[in-house]
Amino acid sequence: MPPSSRSARVSRAYAKHVGNMPNEARRHTVRVLYESGLSLRMVADRIGVTYQAVHALLQRSGVVLRPRGCNVGTHSRHKK
Repeated sequence: MPPSSRSARVSRAYAKHVGNMPNEARRHTVRVLYESGLSLRMVADRIGVTYQAVHALLQRSGVVLRPRGCNVGTHSRHKK
């Protein structure tokens, strides 16, 4: 099995798991992923929801969002 299809299957399984979590647990998962340095888009892709859903969950959780384009250490320009 090609690695990309395996990782896609794992991502879908993870997204389904997160989608079935109670709201508080889902907010916690989104917050942890975002605070670990992932962008809103990356968090959305990881858990299988929209960018807007991640943004709304973080706002409701009281997380201060980073300015656009400031995801921590996930882009090659951050690597030294």
